[in-house]
Amino acid sequence: MFFHRLTSAWALGLTLLGPGAAPPVLAPRPPGSTAIDQQRLTTPPGAAASDGAPTPKQRTIALGLFADDVSTSYVPQLREIAALGATHVSLIVPLYQTDNRSADLTLHTRWSPTLELVADTIRAARREHLEVTLSPLVRLLHPTTGQRAAPLAPADRDAWFKNYGELLGDLAAVAAQTGATRFRVANQLSSLDDDLPRWRPLLERLRAVFGGKLIASASADHYRDTKLFDLVDEEDVVATFSLRASAAAAATDAALDAAWARWKTQLLGWHAGHTRPLTLTIRYRSRAGSTSAPADDSPGGPVDLDEQRRAFAAFRRAWAGESHLDGVTVETWSAPGGATSTGTTPRGKPAEQEIKKLLETL
Repeated sequence: MFFHRLTSAWALGLTLLGPGAAPPVLAPRPPGSTAIDQQRLTTPPGAAASDGAPTPKQRTIALGLFADDVSTSYVPQLREIAALGATHVSLIVPLYQTDNRSADLTLHTRWSPTLELVADTIRAARREHLEVTLSPLVRLLHPTTGQRAAPLAPADRDAWFKNYGELLGDLAAVAAQTGATRFRVANQLSSLDDDLPRWRPLLERLRAVFGGKLIASASADHYRDTKLFDLVDEEDVVATFSLRASAAAAATDAALDAAWARWKTQLLGWHAGHTRPLTLTIRYRSRAGSTSAPADDSPGGPVDLDEQRRAFAAFRRAWAGESHLDGVTVETWSAPGGATSTGTTPRGKPAEQEIKKLLETL
């Protein structure tokens, strides 16, 4: 079934590329086996590569493909992202299952993009000279915690991995045919990322059709224990660390800087000696208290545009020019944004200029 679905998605990719297109012949490969990977593994991030040029960092903005209209064009947002100074875009593709116990993963007919729209958006990003990471994200139709995502505990793990693998296979085939260079195989799946006997064959099948890098993203409270890092090419940490001792503590620049200094020391200490590149994903809402609980996506709360701006500024001061950081992804360039928004998007907010500075100095 996996390869039957891949064949269909592969055919879709050829159709979108145009007549006469032929797929490259790919074979399964272990992490670090491509020429690019070998250079990454032998060259520290930010150091000179074998040709003497510095290893380029990933300056990434995440774009959520969340529109419920399949005719939506993301070209305007992609142009905004390129104008900010980004070199990469992470296209978030939401996958849905009923609840955290189910295994009925699917591309939702309303809230997920079609494969055709995914392919169109990848090609549009490439026309804007952006490298593309395709990033599937599991969401719950009926969450029990008030959050859109919760620790997954499928009653039938075999069925969950089968369905997840088939969806990733479809997306990986389209990504391979339309120019994506990275594929995020897991995004904060902390309750499942230690199941290497199930992950290993899944990733081997993906590598047979996708020749780019495979990435796993770990949550801030789980990155030290993420066994899936052993099977991929790049390690990403979703750095939603609290920057305040409590929600009542003042979010001063000095306090935010001190907090990031502590988290940076811990992250670099953990990553010391690792051969895979390290990237960080960061997001802050324009809501009062966002620096206390950056992972909180519950609704409501008062708007605080400046707290969001100061959070990104503190990250920039801590990490700009850090040679051991291979790149940053800023989430998420999606909603309309503006002065009344409490969401993570920096569009039309003071944080937009801070992110521009971050991308310039990374």
